[in-house]
Amino acid sequence: MLKPLADLTPRQSERLEVTLLAWLEGGGAPEAAKALSVHPQTVRYRMRQLEKLFGPGLRDPRTRFELEMALRSRRLMAQVRRQNSRSGRRNGRVVTADFTPLVVGRMARVNGL
Repeated sequence: MLKPLADLTPRQSERLEVTLLAWLEGGGAPEAAKALSVHPQTVRYRMRQLEKLFGPGLRDPRTRFELEMALRSRRLMAQVRRQNSRSGRRNGRVVTADFTPLVVGRMARVNGL
């Protein structure tokens, strides 16, 4: 989903990713600007850049949802890497993420069924 950002420098890509996610979560330039502590015109400028990269897909609700999930997962993975690198430095050893699947003992009830 984020392939159009691949040809940019890491700094450019990060700025546009953060702006796009704030825009998707906030619903518009003023809200995104407030979340990013930048001027709304800065958000509008970056959104024009993103529209050139992604094309009309930014107007499609499904594409916007998929982009938001991709950006949120990227943000979450970056947080996990930072957390692991901090805890690894404190202990003097490298810590790897050990994810185990969640096992549910019984099925959840939905609407009383």
